[in-house]
Formats: sequence, C-alpha cells, structure tokens
Amino acid sequence: MTGKAKILIVDDNPNNRLAIRTILKGIDAELYEADNGFDALTMAIETEYALVLLDVQMPEMDGYEVCEQLRADARTADTPVIFLTAAYKENRDKMRGYSAGATDYLTKPLDDHILKAKVHVFLRLYWQYQQLQENNAALALAASVFESQQGIVISNADNIIVRVNKAFSEMTSYSAEEAIGKNPSILKSGRHDTDFYRAMWQSIHNLGAWQGEIWNRRKNGEIYPEWLSITPVKNNGVITHYIGTMTDITEYKSAEAQIHQLAFYDSLTGLPNRRLLLERLQHGIEMCVRDNKLMTVMMLDLDNFKPVNDSLGHLAGDELLQQVAGRLLDCLRTADMIARLGGDEFTVLLENITHADDAAHVAENIITALSKPFYLVLEHKEVRIGVSIGISVYGQHGTTPQLLMDHADAALYKAKDSGRNCFAYFSEDLTIAARSRIELESRLRGVIEREELLVYYQPQVDIATDKIIGAEALIRWQQPVEGFTSPGQFIGFAEETGLIDIIGAWILREACRQGRQWLDAGLPPLVLAVNVSPHQFRHSNIISLVADVLNDTRFPAHCLELELTESGLMDNQDKTRFILDNLRQLGVHIAIDDFGTGYSSLAYLKHFPITTLKIDKSFIDDIPYQQDDMAIASTIIAMGHILGFKILAEGVETPEQLAFLLEKGCDNYQGYIKSKPVPAHEFARLLRDQQRDG
Repeated sequence: MTGKAKILIVDDNPNNRLAIRTILKGIDAELYEADNGFDALTMAIETEYALVLLDVQMPEMDGYEVCEQLRADARTADTPVIFLTAAYKENRDKMRGYSAGATDYLTKPLDDHILKAKVHVFLRLYWQYQQLQENNAALALAASVFESQQGIVISNADNIIVRVNKAFSEMTSYSAEEAIGKNPSILKSGRHDTDFYRAMWQSIHNLGAWQGEIWNRRKNGEIYPEWLSITPVKNNGVITHYIGTMTDITEYKSAEAQIHQLAFYDSLTGLPNRRLLLERLQHGIEMCVRDNKLMTVMMLDLDNFKPVNDSLGHLAGDELLQQVAGRLLDCLRTADMIARLGGDEFTVLLENITHADDAAHVAENIITALSKPFYLVLEHKEVRIGVSIGISVYGQHGTTPQLLMDHADAALYKAKDSGRNCFAYFSEDLTIAARSRIELESRLRGVIEREELLVYYQPQVDIATDKIIGAEALIRWQQPVEGFTSPGQFIGFAEETGLIDIIGAWILREACRQGRQWLDAGLPPLVLAVNVSPHQFRHSNIISLVADVLNDTRFPAHCLELELTESGLMDNQDKTRFILDNLRQLGVHIAIDDFGTGYSSLAYLKHFPITTLKIDKSFIDDIPYQQDDMAIASTIIAMGHILGFKILAEGVETPEQLAFLLEKGCDNYQGYIKSKPVPAHEFARLLRDQQRDG
C-alpha cells in the first residue's frame, strides 16, 4: 500500500469547508473539496476516496441525490458517506439519508472530537480493506505461481512434505498423495555425498537460500538433472516451511553434451580436437607452474599417408586414421592426451613427466607401433606408413600453449628433413619469437600515449532485412615504422601482462565517444559491441568504468553491448552474476563471444542476464560442407532461442553460409560478405548510404 488516503469534503458553504479542514488538520489523509454535487460526482469517479463528508442542503443537487448517484455507480458504490446536517432535522430526513445510501450522520455544528473519532474509524477500515485486497491478490498470484510449469514442493520445519503441485508430480512421477507426509529424500539419486547436502543446508540457513544443479531420482528409478532452488519461510524469525522450485534440465544437459562433443572432439576418430587440446595445454602449464613439473608437446605427422589416401580413396584413408588413433592410445598412459588437429596431424601431450628424455621413449614406442602394417577391411589390403614427431618441452622451449605448439611444429619439420619416421627436439635456446615478445612489450606500454591505437567498426546486420543494426568495435595498432600490427600478435600478450585493462578501457571510451558523435550527427541509433577481456572483467572495476564512460560520453546505455568470452563468464559464477546484474541495471546489453568454444553450461547460462550469443567463426567457416559445424550452429541457434537469447553469427563470408543461417532462424550476422572492419568515417558512410536508400 502506497500513498495517503483521500477524504472528499462536499459543501456549498466555503466557511463550512474551512471549518472541517481546520478540525481535521494533522490527520493522516489528503483533503479534497467540492462546492457542489456535480463536481463531487466527477471527482469521486476519477479518484478513490476513503470517505466522503457530504452536506445535505445544497442548491441544484442536494446531498441525497449525490449519495444515490454514488451508490448507483460500481466505482463508488462502496465509498463510505457521512451526511452533515442541521441539528433540527427530523428523523424522517435521516431515514431518507440512510435510504439514499448514507453510512453515518453528523449534525451541525460539528463536534471536533466526534468528527475526528469517526474519521479515524473510517480511515482504519479503509486501510484494512486495502490490506485485504492486497492479500487476496497475493493469494491469487501465489495460487497461479504454484500451478506453474516449475515443480514446487513445500515442506514443514521438520522437512516433511506438506504440499506439491501438478508439475512436481509430472516431473517425479510421485502423486500428491504419495509425496505428502514423506521426506524429500525420497528423490535422492545417490550421486551426491554428505558434504554436498551439508553445504546446501548451510547456505539455506546462513544465506537464506540455495540454488544449483542437482541429480534426483524419479519414482521409476530414473536419475535426472534438475535446477533446484530452496528458500526458507519464516514467521517472526523462526523457519516454518521450506519452498523448493525445480526445473527438469534433461534437455539442456543433452544439448550441452551434444555441443560439447561436436565442439571438442573429432567426429572421425573420437579424439579431442584442437580446441580441447589448447584448453588442456593451458591447464597443464598451470600445473607445471604450481607443482614444478615437466610437460612435453609432441606434434605427429603421418609419413606416406597421402599416397594411401589418394590411391585407395577417402573412405580407406578415414579407416586408416581410425586405426592410427587406436594404436596411439595404446602407446600412452591414461593421463596423457592425444588430439587430432585435422588431416593426418596429431598432437600428444605428456604431463607430469620426470625428465625431458621421457618423451623420447614415448616417441620411440609410437614410431614402432605405427611402423607395423595396417589391414584395411574396406579394401582388403595391407598398407604401411610411418610417422615423424617434433617435441617441445615446457620451460625450455616455451611457456605458452602457442609457443609450445609452434616449437613442436618446427621440430617436426626438422624430423622430416632428417629422413622421416623419426623424432626431434626443438633446439633453439632464444628464438626470434622470444626476442620479438620483449620488443613487443616495450612498444606496447606507450601505445596509448603515442596515439597509435585505432578503433575499426565491423557492421552487425539483421539477417532478415540485411540492414545494419550495430557494429563491433575492433582494436587496430598502427605503428610508425612497422605499420599495422594484427590484434592476434599483441592482444594475448596484453592479457598476460595486464596491459589489456588500460587498452580495454580506452577502446570502451573511444567507441562510446564515437557512438555519441554519430548520434549527434543525425545517424540512426545502433548497438556498439565492445569486447571485455577475461582479465579486465575479473581484475578491474568494470561496473564503475562502464558507468563513468557512459556518463562522460552521454552515450545511451541501451546502445552499448559488452562481449565476454565463455571462459571469462564461468570463472567465478557468483562474482560474475553480481557484475552482470549490475551492468544490466545500468542498461547495457551482454553478449557471449565465440560461443561453443568454451565449457559454459546451458543450464547455468540461462541464469545470467545475457542478451546475445555469438556463434564462433570456426563453426561458420566450413558451412555448408562440414556436417559437424552445421549441426553445432543449428543447435546453438535453436537452444539459444529457447533460452531467450538473440543469436549472431561471426565470420560470415559466403552466400551459402548466409542462406543456411537465414534458414535456421539466426537473428544477426557479421562478416566480410557485408563488410570488413572499417574506420569510423567509412562506417558512417555505410550508415548514411543505408539511411538514404531507406
């Protein structure tokens, strides 16, 4: 209930109205006046009044007629009316008033105490009625919520089920009669230990709620995943009940597993692919730093595979690759990793080794295993191949995934040059790449002061109308001597050194400044997407930064979209949710960049205030020729729409890709088929051309 109650004073005599207002001075209500019956009726219909003080004797329309018309209108039929009448009036006049609908009578001259007392009574009745109305509305809402599609179970303070809804019964197969009186433990799947449930109850009692993913068991014994929220209900500080709301996330988990399999595993051999290898390699590096262990990367390339593939065909080549994968697995420990990068290239990751020479023994075993003949069932033929192997060692040959891969690849070519079917270690102590990194850091530290950074804008397009509806702001580094430096050459390094925070803040401010300038020039409003690196998201005060930039540049918050990577999103979910909620309260949009290449869970993803998913370019490149990528893109579009997200495809370059995305219902795209990233003035020209062409 908000605001004060309102009282309407109706009397043609201004002195009488003033007297009543004086008596009621200080009362907790707003006083309104009307000097005739017609105005009183109009005011009563337009505004809800807690009480009407109505003079009987008035010209044109007396109090009786006013009261009768109030009672005849459904909007004012229940409004209390106190007649104000002269003391000499006879009882039949009062009876006429009650017949007209009067609630009470007061005689003139008015007694201050009686008037105040009666007004207080009617105000109290008014607020009680308002509270009753709100309670009824809340009960109706609670009833509708209780019968929602989410399962709801209510237990008492002893954790005995006292009520369940229809959705609960449909989800668990327990009818209300079967569930009521039982402990919710009838749903336990056995997949969670006592520590899990202890932490759950600690959260409920200490933090006032718990929510998370849990595995439960249906009545028929089937185990299924659900998203469960438990909230205690208190009365005077004492818990009386617990309310649990549950959502079956089986479909989400299935789609999640499908996307994960397609995104991280090679469909031919079932081995991890490059994406998963890089994730594992990064994790291995972190373990090396923590535990002072050794790790090696081995790049494998099959010798004489191409002649077999060319002469016997791709089906025979595929069968051979599958057999090779099986033999490689037999040569490795369970803890080791073998990935297929594509074609006849494989990578082996050896973690927790004692000596760098241990990799040589594994390499020798692999060479021996692959030197034995392979029998191809499809062709009924025996074939022979070999393998060349390049090895890099963490610490000696690099400390980043890309450097270790590059150096192992360089060693691989050294092995091939040495006669094939052998292995070689990377041997340079100080590489050109290492020296370049030192020089890069020196130049990068003063890049903003020297005004060498530029922002380019790549159009984001409505796939249905082919109209530009936004742009992604992309960094470019133009050096005086070297010229343009690719972002791929310095962004990763800036992330490692923390310089990305300064660079990221500059990009955000420059993009918003430019966006405001375009609006002031009369160009149509559009959404500008700015990347926020994981380091910047975790380590800088991103909320205050965005708020300050929006305030300083006067760029509308709803025109700004912040792009996060999946890894940055899932790093610390509680902190992430807090940051994203605050950013959304500012009015900005949130997009997940390169979606499908990380480990984010669809079940968790829907609980973040995300507006857009961007399908990674790697899933678009081979459409419509690569079935796996088409399946991934289709699944992301379908599941993203179910979760209420807009879907944007990155790296669209061909009409065939665009046609596929349009058919699958993708919302927006960006890519060279529309425009490469361009400077601000060229992007403004694109907008003006579109504005002119309608």
